Amino acid sequence: MTAMPPGEVPRASAARALPAVRLEVRADGVGVIILEDREAAHDTMTPQLVEELLAAVERVRTDPRLCAAVIASEKPSGFLLGEDLGALRKVRFAEEATAKARRLAAGLARIASSPKPFVACVHGPTLGSGFELALACASVVASDDPRTALGLPSVQLGLVPAANGLLRVAERAGFEVAVDLGLGGRPVSAARARQLGLVDEVVAPSVAREAACALASRLARATAPRRGFGKGLARWLVGQNPLGRAVLFRRARARAQARGRGHYPAPEAMLDILEKLGKRGFAAAAALEATRFGELAVSEASHRLVELSAALISAKEDRGAESDEASFAASAAHVERMAVVGAGLIGAGIAAVSAEHGVVVRLKDRDDVALGRSLRYVKGHIDARAQRGALLPIEHRAALSRLSSSTRFAGLRTADLVVEAVFEDIALKHGVLRELEEHVREDCVIASSTAALTVERIAEVARHPERVLGMHYFAPVPKVLLVEVVRGPQTDARALATAVELGRRQGKTVIVVRDGVGFYTTRTLAPLLFEALRIVEEGVPVEVVDEALVDWGFPMGPLHLLDELGLDLVAHVAATVGAAYGDRMRPPQALAALRVDDRKGRKNGRGFYLYGRGAQAEKRVDDTVYAALGLGARRRSSEGLPKREEIQARCALALVNEALRCLDESVLRSARDGDVGAVLGLGFPAFRGGPFRYVDTLGAPEVLARTRALEQRHGARFNPAPALASAARRGRRFWGD
Repeated sequence: MTAMPPGEVPRASAARALPAVRLEVRADGVGVIILEDREAAHDTMTPQLVEELLAAVERVRTDPRLCAAVIASEKPSGFLLGEDLGALRKVRFAEEATAKARRLAAGLARIASSPKPFVACVHGPTLGSGFELALACASVVASDDPRTALGLPSVQLGLVPAANGLLRVAERAGFEVAVDLGLGGRPVSAARARQLGLVDEVVAPSVAREAACALASRLARATAPRRGFGKGLARWLVGQNPLGRAVLFRRARARAQARGRGHYPAPEAMLDILEKLGKRGFAAAAALEATRFGELAVSEASHRLVELSAALISAKEDRGAESDEASFAASAAHVERMAVVGAGLIGAGIAAVSAEHGVVVRLKDRDDVALGRSLRYVKGHIDARAQRGALLPIEHRAALSRLSSSTRFAGLRTADLVVEAVFEDIALKHGVLRELEEHVREDCVIASSTAALTVERIAEVARHPERVLGMHYFAPVPKVLLVEVVRGPQTDARALATAVELGRRQGKTVIVVRDGVGFYTTRTLAPLLFEALRIVEEGVPVEVVDEALVDWGFPMGPLHLLDELGLDLVAHVAATVGAAYGDRMRPPQALAALRVDDRKGRKNGRGFYLYGRGAQAEKRVDDTVYAALGLGARRRSSEGLPKREEIQARCALALVNEALRCLDESVLRSARDGDVGAVLGLGFPAFRGGPFRYVDTLGAPEVLARTRALEQRHGARFNPAPALASAARRGRRFWGD
């Protein structure tokens, strides 16, 4: 048996040529364990990395030359991005997942119990099991780069943390913080993590590793125990007081149930684990955690969420090219300066995310009042980002300095790209486009934020239609992570690549779709909204329809959504969509009746719901809406009306069927884009994976049977999409995996 060369750790498998972990020994006796899977773009907890990491940990513990160790990553993309999605998707048995969780937890426990201190040096995203690894160390040093974020997003995969990270958060920062980080799944900045007691030092990236090594050396020489993480008095009292914990957990369970409607079991499991920690201690909670992780890993919800997460990663890396990805990306112009014409809610949101991400933005609108509102909105967004630690003070000031405004088109000559964000009116958009071509450079890309009008029609007045395309943003722009880039029939590759790169730079997931009325998202959402209106016309109360769809998994009901979108805008867009697609998409009479009654939704305080002061106002239906719809008094009996399951089926399948038509007609490039677009842009339930995963899960024959049954009862608008009939006949899935 040959000895292991100094500084090397054993490989997990001969199938991979390159090691994922290496150990460097410094002259001061500090070992540096470097994570660097050179066969992957990002470091994740692959089986190989886990095996090599644990081998390196044992080397540190047993090598007399080493007094301490630092764990760091060479990857600029982040410290460790958490779970290996490929491995998670292969899990078929709960016992297998439980065993893996126990093994990883036991390995991290070797770090936590080591007589030689380990220090984590984190830079960039440190998520999931990566954060759990850091928490197992004696101390954590984090870089102050805004990209450094620490969190436990397991809930977004339908899972609980697998290696006791949630328990260590509770021990260090208190149960309230553990509940917030675990159930919310949102990462925190390095500065916020330090405030919470989860990070010891926050330093500049250039000195982070040296600072971590110096701290490790000091800890190794210290005779007194390492200092504890500071807890606020309120968090400490909640953790020590059984009554306080009970109140915290009861409220958290109520919030989780209201948000997830029973479709997401992971939050309940996390609360069970934390309650066990409070009552029985770390070992009992860790045992329950491994069991629950195994159960959840094979659940339907987790399978769909893991698949969706993989789809999102794939979509973020896709630049929208039809062929050669590299040459397509190279054709993009780097957008240093841009203009936004139209300073409404969408325009202000576009300006906010652009200025935040380093683009100089010029806002243009017809008057100073509109510009003033928009500038306040942008400043509010950037201030909030700074307060949450997502922007350093210098970045906060820089973001605000990138913003200017004007009521004139003059001054747009330096813009690399202009987004037109005016009202959905073809004459208005034509007028803006003509003005823009007089004032921008010939190589400036012009994007319309249209929700339904075709790029072809908008560009018909352009001298250079090859540079015109659509960039469909969703309100509120800073929160909705999707942008739909629409390629017109004459849009060239340079314009398309430039728009895609800008969307990615703004922090969005981009899907590229083919031109057509409503593109993908508006065209797919319209049938659901129309069906909900028809069900109300049949006499079903507004809140019953909304509750049925929220119970099915949508974040808000369709009638509530209509109020938020603006009933006047929806009616305008509906007329465009209805004219394009005929009887299948003919708007219901309810929209015209609401317009006659001057109901615009939240914007004028008149819609399906009451709007006014107080948090409860919007939750009450405005009963006068029934008279406006010609329904007379609100119907109190439900006899003969569609039941909850029928409401859900009619609305959901209306959306799903239209999504399949979009793939049929090559509006969509792939089922992946359809699922990503529906979940991020339309609120399609994430635990169902998107419309195409939904069909694959139920089976195309079953979905076809349900759609045909609706067609028999309600007519041609439920005529099954050809892609659905074909998939059912051939036994084909929309996802090849």
